[in-house]
Amino acid sequence: MCGIAGFVLNNPVDSPQPLLKRMADEIVYRGPDDEGFYTTEANAGRQQIGLAHRRLSIIDLGGGHQPMANQRATTQVVFNGEIYNYRELRAELESKGYSFNSNSDTESLLAAYDEWGEACVEKLHGMFAFALWDSEKQQLFVARDRFGKKPFYFWQRGDELIFGSEIKSILVHPRVQRQIDQAAVWDYLAFRYVPWPRTLFEGVEKLPPGSCGVWRNGEFSVRRYYIPPDREPRVDQAPVADPVAGFMEQLDHAVESRMVADVPFGAFLSGGIDSSAIVGLMTRHSNEPIKTFSVGFSEAQYSELGYAKTIAEQFHTDHHELTVSQAHLMEELPKLVRLRDAPVAEPSDIPIYLLSLEARKTVKMVLTGEGSDEFLGGYPKHSFDRYADYYRYIPDLLQAPIRGLVNALPYKYRRAKTAINNLGLRNWESACRAGLAR
Repeated sequence: MCGIAGFVLNNPVDSPQPLLKRMADEIVYRGPDDEGFYTTEANAGRQQIGLAHRRLSIIDLGGGHQPMANQRATTQVVFNGEIYNYRELRAELESKGYSFNSNSDTESLLAAYDEWGEACVEKLHGMFAFALWDSEKQQLFVARDRFGKKPFYFWQRGDELIFGSEIKSILVHPRVQRQIDQAAVWDYLAFRYVPWPRTLFEGVEKLPPGSCGVWRNGEFSVRRYYIPPDREPRVDQAPVADPVAGFMEQLDHAVESRMVADVPFGAFLSGGIDSSAIVGLMTRHSNEPIKTFSVGFSEAQYSELGYAKTIAEQFHTDHHELTVSQAHLMEELPKLVRLRDAPVAEPSDIPIYLLSLEARKTVKMVLTGEGSDEFLGGYPKHSFDRYADYYRYIPDLLQAPIRGLVNALPYKYRRAKTAINNLGLRNWESACRAGLAR
């Protein structure tokens, strides 16, 4: 990952570089390989634009320095993430007369903006967050990928805007007060995360997934450019003849496109369905054994290292194991709170963090199965979702005593309690949020 930060501020100062430098230093771990800064003025010198970048070099190690300008030097961009279809975009743009000086996906992004303007985001497949200054239009264009894999936070007051990959970069500016948003605390306690646009910090917001924003003439407007096509049933399309084969074809393409890198890479392997499927597909597209990394616990009843080892042996991976204890978890907890700018709601974040430190010794990038449980039935509750509609046929008068009996069970049946309470939710949005708050 990389890190970005920047601002649009009134009352320009002679040297904004120290402020940008402090903002970038707050997230130096996101990009230990390089740093870069860009400043200019807008609105006849009344406002100052600043862009900062911390780089983790994955593609085009020597030619991807940022901020990066287009060939006419009319736009400057700071970009975090990876555009998986940048080669296809590059070929299309070359057919339109564009030329390229590097093999960086960032240069493809700049050319795409030159050709399609703000609509370029609709052509990008990947995980990204970026900020682009257009000197001709005197506007700042920012965007976040379709599902919000890469973070983008911002603070706005009047015609000023401060943004960053992490909240701590924004808090560097003395004008941003470090106040807790009390309403967001309630959301966090209910869902174990804060739904957009809020964060736990008063005045600091998230750019929604699949959205972009434009700052121009002192105004900042946000619009949604992508809505998942499966949000509503598509009755105009015929069912796929073989849905399993169709799904595997798409998953295989997704895995292959994410293996484009100029640095060593590997995969996190838990032994579950999701990460095991990804590792298996990675072996199709590599001439070398895939480096896999697994984390387990000193308490055997909670450790999944055995499952991971079975998969590693099946696919002949270069396997690495890490065992952590309760003491490790408590020792690392304060670091995770700072990294997340929020309390740690998911206990597995801590061992994953420790595993990342271990993997960093030999690779620079990993693929994971994170986020695929709902698709691949990673937990029993996802398999039982198919019975939700049947449960709702049970009259309310009977549902209430059923819930009462289940909720009276001992703590070890907590997942059953969560499931029975979620099944009673009629509103699909509430049910989804409750599911995310497992």
